[in-house]
Parts: sequence; structure tokens; C-alpha cells
Amino acid sequence: MRIFDSSKIGMAKNMVAKKKYQKGIELLARPVLPLVRLVTLLYLTGPFSSLDELLPQLNEEIDTGSAVYPDPAAALAPYSESLEMIERLKNGPPLELGVEDEQGNQLDPMETIELVLGQEIVGRELEEINSLLCGPCGCSLCCRGPEEEMNQEFFEIPLADGECGLFDLELIDTPVSRAATPDSEYSPDDVPFYRHPAAIYYFQNGPSLILPKGASCPNLNSSGGCLIYPERPSVCRKPQIFAYLIEKDGGKMLARKKILAVVDCPYVRELEEEIAAYAASCGLELVLRRNKE
Repeated sequence: MRIFDSSKIGMAKNMVAKKKYQKGIELLARPVLPLVRLVTLLYLTGPFSSLDELLPQLNEEIDTGSAVYPDPAAALAPYSESLEMIERLKNGPPLELGVEDEQGNQLDPMETIELVLGQEIVGRELEEINSLLCGPCGCSLCCRGPEEEMNQEFFEIPLADGECGLFDLELIDTPVSRAATPDSEYSPDDVPFYRHPAAIYYFQNGPSLILPKGASCPNLNSSGGCLIYPERPSVCRKPQIFAYLIEKDGGKMLARKKILAVVDCPYVRELEEEIAAYAASCGLELVLRRNKE
């Protein structure tokens, strides 16, 4: 009698299901931030007057313990401009950034630059990872308003000023709307804005596409694809796994040292272990949350 190991069968099915995310998984398994921290240490403690002297020497494989980088210089090349702030630690003048910890204490220049640089690098890297995961996922959750049974009345998609024309929707832009926020009880005609059909509202902090309950983005086609995918707004390029090393709160910058992942998203749920390993490799806390409830 042949006995089947159900746990092995489950693992095999899981591997097949995740195969469509392979390119994104490969990047999650090899985050750039640990390599950046190693290079920062080498630069600050070595006889290098600039990173241009150090980076060409990184032509052999580097193993950080959590990941292996076959070509470290190539991995760092997309972030060369961001890495320039490391040189300020060695050559000055110091950056005037002013990041505070949770107790309100100002961080020293080294910690500050590490967090600011990390926010920039992890943010850019996660945008690329999102692009690799979002397409194969085939989900349109971010493109639809809340379902009728959900607590939220609307879903907000913040836009840049030049992006409003990407949507064939009415633009509500008045002195009253510009004084309001999406959290206020703004009522253009005695009816709350979110009780109207989908539209773009110019609020206090800029324009936003508002999708009320049951509404969909006008650029969502019948098969769940995006009609303007190559030109889609910047917010649509952001990941469902967010860099949250720093939070801007008014005029302050607060240290958070976290990565946020939105579990509404199917690929976040499917790749929770890989995302947790990514966060751990970066020395950051993973926080899972829901956007729609």
C-alpha cells in the first residue's frame, strides 16, 4: 500500500501557485538594504574619499548572511544618486534632516542618514517588486470602491496635479472642496461627496479619485486589466508592501523602522513568509494591516 504525505503534496501545490511570482520572489530574497549597510561600513572605515573609489572594487560575490549578491556593484548601480548622502557623513557638511525617535529625541547623523537612505532605497525597490507581483496576481481590488457590506463609504486614490486628465470623470475643484479633506463631511450639494458617482475632487492636500461603494475606476476594463497601464498614476505604481522607515508628521520626520503590508492584496497573503523574510533581512519590523473592512 502506498502512503502519501499530505504535507508534501500541500508544499508542492504551494510552490506551483507561487511560480507566477518567481521574479518578484527573487528580489524579495535579495534586498538591497543589507548590501547598502555593508558598503556604508566599508566606505566610512576604509581609505576611500568617495564612493566612486569603492564601488568599482565590488566585483566579486558578497554574502551578507541573509542573501548572496553575485554582482554587488550592479545591484547598487540604480541607487548611485541616493548613496551620495553617505559621503556627507565622511566629507560633510552634514545633512539637515532632523529625524526623531518615538520619544521625541533627535537621532544622530548616522542613524538619520541610515533611515532616510533606507526609506528611499526600500521604497524604490518595493515599487519594482510590486510591478513584478501585481500583474501575475490579476487582482483589481485597488481599482474598485468598497463592497456594500464593508464599513468604508469610499476608496480614495490620491493623484498628482498632472494626472487628473487620465480619467474620464468630472473634476470637482472649488474653494469649498480645496478647504475640505476626504475625512471631512464635505457636501457639494447637501449630499456627502461619497454618495455621488465616482469623480475627482480637489481637496486641501490635492486631487483624489473617489470611488464610492460599488464603483470602479473608469480605466478598469471588462477583463480586470488597466486601459492606461503604461501611463498609470504614480500611486498605482506603489506597492502593497510599503517602506515605513520614516513617517512625515507635519513638519517632523519620525523614525518607524517598519514595513507595512496590506493583506487585502492576494499576493501579500500568498507571499507573507517571503515578505517577512525580506523585512527581517532589512532589520525592519513587518506590520500587516487591512485597508478595506
